[in-house]
Amino acid sequence: MAMWVFGYGSLIWNPGFEYLDSKLGYIKGYNRRFWQGNDFHRGNPDKMGRVATLVEDEQGLTWGRAFLLGPGADSSLSYLDKREAKLGGYCTTVVTFQPRDPKEEAFPVILYTALPSNRLYIGSAPLHQVATEIAEAKGHCGHNAEYLLRLANFMKEQLPDVWDEHLYHLDHLVRARLKEMNLSVDDIMGVEKPLAVAGLVDESPDDLEIRENRRSPSSSPPDYASRVPSRKLRCLDI
Repeated sequence: MAMWVFGYGSLIWNPGFEYLDSKLGYIKGYNRRFWQGNDFHRGNPDKMGRVATLVEDEQGLTWGRAFLLGPGADSSLSYLDKREAKLGGYCTTVVTFQPRDPKEEAFPVILYTALPSNRLYIGSAPLHQVATEIAEAKGHCGHNAEYLLRLANFMKEQLPDVWDEHLYHLDHLVRARLKEMNLSVDDIMGVEKPLAVAGLVDESPDDLEIRENRRSPSSSPPDYASRVPSRKLRCLDI
């Protein structure tokens, strides 16, 4: 039986585990929000970071990326449990994923989401406050702003016709706040770091190098006005 995992936050651009295939698409009934606190990967106990979680909404629609786990699924799930549940405060459920191509059938995916009952849940706040908290936080895996910017960049590049108001408004506000703090986006992005956790996930130097060499697209198209999927044309220099 095929086993898929749905990513809507850092899993989108840094899954950290081996997979056989991935597909862009969406799940219904949820909205992406930066309401989950983080005191390890993207923050610390003194200055909590904010990362993405999902909030239930009957009319909600969240786009992301589904990953097909390979023969080592048990190892991948163990890694995700340590990364998302034990340190992140997330719990698991199963939802239906619809691939971007409407001709493809929907299928079940494992979903990690943070409930308000977990110890790291921060909840809603004015967007300018959320942006400031993200711009100022930093953890073992780097700046909290890097998490947000890489996610926004991936969505803009891979799903340019999808509009995520919460994500893109925060992207704008965080960039402005970084400028006020005299921090460049290039310095914030730095080198993408793996989300392996010392003492929890055993990885060889080769594994770490493979993970660090994974990059997400960084270009930002100027306009994102529709939720309707489109087909992208690519030019080949033959």
